[in-house]
Amino acid sequence: MYDQIKIEPSISLETIGRVFELISEIPFFAKSRISVIEILPGGLTNSNYKVTIDNVTYAVRLAGAGTMEYLNRPAEKHNAQVMADIGISAPIIYYDETTGNQVCKYIDDCKTLKIKDFKEEENYLSMAARVFRNYHDCKKEFISNFDPLKEIENYINLLAAKNFEFYEGAETMRDKINEISELFKHNPPPTAPCHNDPLCENWLDDKKDFYLIDWEYGGMNDPLFDLGALSIEAELTDQQERFFLQQYFGQDLTEKQLGSLVINKFLCDALWAYWAFRDRGFGDTLSYAVWYSLWDHGFGDTLHRRVSWRVSYRRLSTGVSWRVSYSLM
Repeated sequence: MYDQIKIEPSISLETIGRVFELISEIPFFAKSRISVIEILPGGLTNSNYKVTIDNVTYAVRLAGAGTMEYLNRPAEKHNAQVMADIGISAPIIYYDETTGNQVCKYIDDCKTLKIKDFKEEENYLSMAARVFRNYHDCKKEFISNFDPLKEIENYINLLAAKNFEFYEGAETMRDKINEISELFKHNPPPTAPCHNDPLCENWLDDKKDFYLIDWEYGGMNDPLFDLGALSIEAELTDQQERFFLQQYFGQDLTEKQLGSLVINKFLCDALWAYWAFRDRGFGDTLSYAVWYSLWDHGFGDTLHRRVSWRVSYRRLSTGVSWRVSYSLM
């Protein structure tokens, strides 16, 4: 008599072997048996699977090749555990900081959110605002910093080292990024634990709790980067964004907060555009990288709609008002 193992047909034999090997090396699963392996949706750099072991479901992440080059896996291990401890992320069963492979408890009967959920159900904006506020104010410390300006510079340097030919208009983007860098030297933003990549698909709703998972890019950063990132990823209208921010702050934004939000949204667009070129932009996938970075992440809007952002970023301690004009065309 043999036990049957159910495996989604599209999963390759190589991947099946990697899943079995990973589970077999974890003491927690000693003498356990895998019965089901299914693909979990999402994941741009990693592959994710729902694995049933002894009738309990787990989320298994196989880290993408080359991610150790630009991701701080030891920091993710610490930061994700901090978030799991306060109920923001899923409980972690195992984490290999040398590879980025991870096993978490799967959130049963949960819904993985999509853009339309945030756009069509106002309650999700309120719930996300509460989650953001909870961990931004948790007084915990991450062991890593996430500085969008430094991250952008790192990606640019990685691309330059590979003799990547930057697209037309990149010089203008660099000039605006440098302006922001000078601004922050005189008026550094506040920092708190931040997720920094709160894609809609990273939010899970099991009707009991609302989870934010996948803390690969977690680090100390300006909380408004998280807010701006979700606003961009969820494609919120101006009205929806205002409601979302009111839920977070309990009131309309001050002039300084508005200025910081606009700057952080700009940095978010720029950062993930460079990331897309870094992660996808070589060989046969170049056209995908261009499309992904320039359009899906709003870079096309930034470059082609002649957006002019004029914001005041007021230094309350000195009363000096900074006027930053982002006329990108």
